[in-house]
Amino acid sequence: MLDSALALHLSNRLGFGPAPGQLAEIKSAGFEDYLERQLHPEPRKMPAALDRQLRGIPSFGKNTFDLYREHWWKLDARMPSGEKLAKEQRKLLKVVTNEVAPQIRMARLARSIASPHQLHEALVDFWFNHFNVYARKKEVKIWIGAYEEEAIRPHTLGKFSDLLLATAKHPAMLVYLDNWRNVAPGSGKQQGKMSGINENYAREVMELHTLGVDGGYKQSDVTALAHILTGWTVGFERGSDAGDPLQENWRHIVRGGFHFGAQRHDPSPQTLLGRKFAGSDVGEGEAALLMLAHHPSTARHISFKLAQYFVLDQPPPQLVDSMTDTFKKTDGDLRAVVRAMLESKTFRDPSTFGRKFKTPYRYVVSAARAVGEDPAKAAPLAETLKQLGQPLYECVTPDGYACTESAWLDPDAMMRRISFAVKFGSGAFAQAYLTDAGYGTMSKKAHLQPEGAGGTPIDPDKLLDTLGLEISAKTRTAIAKMAKTERAGAILGSPEFMRS
Repeated sequence: MLDSALALHLSNRLGFGPAPGQLAEIKSAGFEDYLERQLHPEPRKMPAALDRQLRGIPSFGKNTFDLYREHWWKLDARMPSGEKLAKEQRKLLKVVTNEVAPQIRMARLARSIASPHQLHEALVDFWFNHFNVYARKKEVKIWIGAYEEEAIRPHTLGKFSDLLLATAKHPAMLVYLDNWRNVAPGSGKQQGKMSGINENYAREVMELHTLGVDGGYKQSDVTALAHILTGWTVGFERGSDAGDPLQENWRHIVRGGFHFGAQRHDPSPQTLLGRKFAGSDVGEGEAALLMLAHHPSTARHISFKLAQYFVLDQPPPQLVDSMTDTFKKTDGDLRAVVRAMLESKTFRDPSTFGRKFKTPYRYVVSAARAVGEDPAKAAPLAETLKQLGQPLYECVTPDGYACTESAWLDPDAMMRRISFAVKFGSGAFAQAYLTDAGYGTMSKKAHLQPEGAGGTPIDPDKLLDTLGLEISAKTRTAIAKMAKTERAGAILGSPEFMRS
């Protein structure tokens, strides 16, 4: 049976911290069995209540075409007579569009809180930041959930090359990093927003997604890759007469799929990292991305970032070396790389326990799990994440949110965390009220109750039992001086709980 410290370490690092009763389950299972379960998740098998909640979220599980058809307020929709949507109807559709992101945030938070597949959820957090898209840019606003469901979640423990291609071809990424605008010079398609070569995606896919900033590429490689990836754009579902949330008889031109536009593609020979590429079909771009996926610099870059997220802000070189070797030997098998990391002596070394400072996301979710929060009441936590500086799906820059202490530890941030902890522990934190706003959408009212109003304070003794947390003598002394109704908040705001 595992000791309590290692069980807590596994719960904190493989997921988002212990829920009531989880530490006992981990200790009983043992390191190998628990790790094996987490490395082979079954994400479609969720607790019944969580599954019902997810299925009740209107936009959850819908593909990009359906989301565009039902939610995009700039939809090119006309009645059979040829008239455009009336102004008030477009205004209503815009309201529907703005409801998608809150729904998807609810789905992510609910699974992070209540899913038994905690490693899978932690990897979703990691890989989404690695392949970040910004939810407020154009159609990404409605495609953000589909991007996570289609491009990220199926590949968290698969082949890195599959994950790279899935993100590269997804409409959300094509729009976010502008590759849909990337058009061959002289193609005749340089009009409007498609104004020629756009290097945004080519640059970021090498600097952030694969090789790393020191991965050995040059500006000429960025330009070459941009030419290779011309014609990769967002496709249309033409001639669709599918139903609309406002009126059945409107016709649509619906965007949402990957499309290779041969007329927009530059077939001229290009040299990328010393290798020649030429072609007139999508295979040229796929071959270039696969070369990047299998590059030695990519193996090291991905291994370092995984170790930084799951082990230490500055992981030891020998751990990164071991993971890099595994990446190369297994052709980028992410399950094998993650296993090598988690089975390493470094990961299990007590000196690494409690050394990671929680990001706001990890902090908020770990607090919700610790008190046994109902995932159906998770909506206000999204507002808290905004206050703590990590609004879900709203990192503007393509590097995603950082996972290091230096990015998140500052006095103002600590005060905001402590304020949240006090309200959360006292029971004054609001619940989410979800109401049907029509047209299959969901609205919420989330607020903090007045001081001393309503709510049931969290039992501090049960909280400590759930956490199995080693509290310092200084912290225990401070907590002991408080009223019992204030102690749970003090535990959640303690230096010990801030770390994992």
